[in-house]
Amino acid sequence: MKKTMKKAVSVMTATAMAASLTATAFAEEGGAEYIAAPYSIDAEQQGPTEYLAPVFYENADGPTIGVTLVGVIQQDGLYFKDSDNDQELDAFEDWRLSTDERVADLLTKLNREQRVGLLVNQLMCSPTAKSAEEVYDEEGNVIFSQLMTVTPDALHMVLAEEEEEGEEGDFASKAAGAAAGMGAEARPNSTGEMLTFESRSGVLRVTTDAETGALWTNAVNMTAEYAAVAKSEPTVPFTIISNPQAIYEAPGTQGYAAAVMGDVAAGGDYSLIERWADIDRQVWDAKGISRMYGPQIDLITDPRWNRNNGTYSEVPEVTAGIASALVSGYQTGTDGAQDGDVALIMKHFPGDGAAYNGYESHNKIGEWRVYQTEGSLEKYQLPGFAAAIDAGVAGIMPGYSRPADEGTYGSVAQSYQGVELDPEQLANAYNTTILGTLLKDTMGFDGFINTDSGIVEMGMQFGAEDLTVPERIAAIINAGSDVIGDWFSGINWDAFYEAYDQGLIEQEALDRANGNTLATVFEMGQFENPYKDVEESKATLDGLAADIEAIGTELSQKSVVLMKNHENVLPLADTSKSVYVASFTNAGEDEAALESWTAAFEEAGYTIAGSAEEADIAFLDVVPGGVSNSNTFMNVIDLVDELEVDEVNHPTDASKTGETVEATTLMDVEDIPGIADAVHANGGIVIASIDISSQWILTNLEPYCDGLIGSFKTPVSARMDVLTGAYNPTGKLPVTMVSCNEVIAVNEVTAENGETYEICVSPNDVPGYDKDQYIAEDVLAQSPSGSFAYQDADGNLYSAWYGLSYDSAEAAAEDAAEEAAETEAVTEAAETETEAA
Repeated sequence: MKKTMKKAVSVMTATAMAASLTATAFAEEGGAEYIAAPYSIDAEQQGPTEYLAPVFYENADGPTIGVTLVGVIQQDGLYFKDSDNDQELDAFEDWRLSTDERVADLLTKLNREQRVGLLVNQLMCSPTAKSAEEVYDEEGNVIFSQLMTVTPDALHMVLAEEEEEGEEGDFASKAAGAAAGMGAEARPNSTGEMLTFESRSGVLRVTTDAETGALWTNAVNMTAEYAAVAKSEPTVPFTIISNPQAIYEAPGTQGYAAAVMGDVAAGGDYSLIERWADIDRQVWDAKGISRMYGPQIDLITDPRWNRNNGTYSEVPEVTAGIASALVSGYQTGTDGAQDGDVALIMKHFPGDGAAYNGYESHNKIGEWRVYQTEGSLEKYQLPGFAAAIDAGVAGIMPGYSRPADEGTYGSVAQSYQGVELDPEQLANAYNTTILGTLLKDTMGFDGFINTDSGIVEMGMQFGAEDLTVPERIAAIINAGSDVIGDWFSGINWDAFYEAYDQGLIEQEALDRANGNTLATVFEMGQFENPYKDVEESKATLDGLAADIEAIGTELSQKSVVLMKNHENVLPLADTSKSVYVASFTNAGEDEAALESWTAAFEEAGYTIAGSAEEADIAFLDVVPGGVSNSNTFMNVIDLVDELEVDEVNHPTDASKTGETVEATTLMDVEDIPGIADAVHANGGIVIASIDISSQWILTNLEPYCDGLIGSFKTPVSARMDVLTGAYNPTGKLPVTMVSCNEVIAVNEVTAENGETYEICVSPNDVPGYDKDQYIAEDVLAQSPSGSFAYQDADGNLYSAWYGLSYDSAEAAAEDAAEEAAETEAVTEAAETETEAA
């Protein structure tokens, strides 16, 4: 059994500290006292190789101070971290001062590598271990290499050379030169990368338990202190970032919208989202993750966009309500991110959902964002971001795409709050109009801007292809971005240094970028204490277990949408019936899903039938797929198997190759009518659950079903609760299901400049519930519903905010019965009058 790490561990021998720190304390004039660092470093080693548990100093009315390799100043009865080991209380170290004062002082003390290091995030940065069992050796000691990749660093190479040759010089340049030959050794999450290049932020790409997360947080920040001591520079703590982590028994993001829309429709509010965000915040904080690449709040306006399933809704006010609640939950209020919070970086500004015919901007085929509708940017795309900004969101992430010029792909000019926008034809992160005029000047955002990944060298540098890599870096920072989120294969440090050394980055822009990043670090208390108490982190997660389970269950149950309930076949009540369970996905049968549903029905008391012919009930678990940014064709949202569609040049542009390819969203979909016929022949019923990852056209499913529920990767248990009546459904559709292919058809047009392109008959920038007013009458006449929205056999229109409950179904049945009775009475009266005549 592993031992718990204590704060007292074996200490690295020798010292390379800036001053003698061997004494535990010394007195200064004015009663100041200096407390030496708990540990010292070994000048012979090329970076840390051993985990050092942090030591904490508690201020009664101030922040906790956490250190490993730097000292502490005790003054006026208070503790301060001596981040640069000069044994003096500098302005940036004095937590009593304003953030602006501290940032201004620190900027004067940072060297070239530190300033460049703050401009970029490591995209791939994770510990080797995911669980505590992997971290400890047989004696209970932390294995440092399970947390950090231990590599040689150029810093110590140069130090060794200078000592041997007795020379001095430009250390930073020599270190960078030496590092250039290190190749993969200075890779992300390595000690060499942090020491040589001053990398101080990275994106966590694995999910760990609380103990491992806390240990890794401590290890990277211990390495940051090591670099400061070895190089006699201020310590800049390491910021850990993550994309949203789906680690709970809960639905996908659209399911959160479906759940809370039910609350709002019943007269409630968005507090469910805020409660969930606050619980998730505590989980992240326990692990030391202080920033989120997200949440994604793009409005859903084109049903073919493959990232619709990662955002929330097509309803602007719902997106706004959710965005505000997320900020309040993760940042514990509306005063910005502070100690214990998770700083959100809302994405993808100003909304990537208005994609040209649904093409995704990870590829050049989807580079254009199209506004075909006057006022659509302000009315539809921006309310979510405006709400987040008003709530004090810490960060904004621009999307990859670039705005189409007026007339291009049918685009029209846009404005916001009376400000006319004429943006450059550049990707958002390069775009001074999008980031400056719109985001900062007009919408009032004053936080930091963190770009998406891959915008410099990975093909998403739309409109900036002719610039050199250093010029692109400078253009991004000069335009208003503060942090660049590249690279997948390791940061191009040489290009950053070239942009810095040649003065391509404007000094004002550099100060703004570094200052915005540092301000958040100061506000969140990371300069005082970036470390975690491992035992406290474990206790936090243990204490949250019941809350996590409870809110996961609540979200899951509330997210299920009852879409069809013909003749009130639901909830299922007669457990003497036999059930045939079938699974459909775009790749075939899902054996795990079959096992889960079989077990759920058996647990509820039903008998499992071996075939549809033997069954009283057929249950179809339908999980379509195939909507992807890697498709060589325009995404298909019909439920089809091996449909022949036109191939396009991908990822270069959207022109057709003249060839066709096969598209499958639901394999073996042609089997559904046969299953329905067999069960209906027995006098039975067909129930289906459809996963709404896209706004599927349901003509190959719904007509064969008596009951239909919509879900969003929702757990089986919650869906079973709805099917059996253990939970009366309250979920509402966060999107409008598409009626038919005719309302999303694309027609080829030729622009004035002779360019030929395809334009959709329903605008890409308007949500489904509002599209009808922009669709030509002859197009709507081709729709079975006469609308963009799908209509089922019972007359239900599957538009946003739609969702039945069992009470509403009964009421509808009663209304139908009353209407039928009235009709019958009128008919009888008419017949009587006829006979009398």
